[in-house]
Amino acid sequence: MLFVFICPFLLEASIMQEDLKIKDVFRIYGKNKNVVMVELSKDMLEMYDISFYKSITIKNDAEALTFIRKCLEADQDGARKIKEITSNGAVISAFYQITDKNNGMNRFILFKVNQQGVITLVYIEGKLDSDDLITILFTL
Repeated sequence: MLFVFICPFLLEASIMQEDLKIKDVFRIYGKNKNVVMVELSKDMLEMYDISFYKSITIKNDAEALTFIRKCLEADQDGARKIKEITSNGAVISAFYQITDKNNGMNRFILFKVNQQGVITLVYIEGKLDSDDLITILFTL
């Protein structure tokens, strides 16, 4: 019976990410060796106006990096570029915001690859705006 009450919340969170290509990054690479994937519960996020958080860190995987960059390229259509840094023509850091005008929900994609080849991809949904998210990230 508990599943019936929880299920709508889980479906709501997963539907928001379904139309994005980055969902494939989490699905394909999430259980691989040298990968850390984190998904936080809604209870931990509510005080920040965040309804969904998922991140993945991948160590030294050139194939994954190429795949993630292709996903980011597809997902940035219709997104607001808050920040994007390229080096030698390739994105090394990005912060995109996608606003769903129907429900006031904002979706954020954060990406970074460091000099050691460690890739970090973060997906966040919530009622907060980009300034609120930056404040949260810098205070934590």
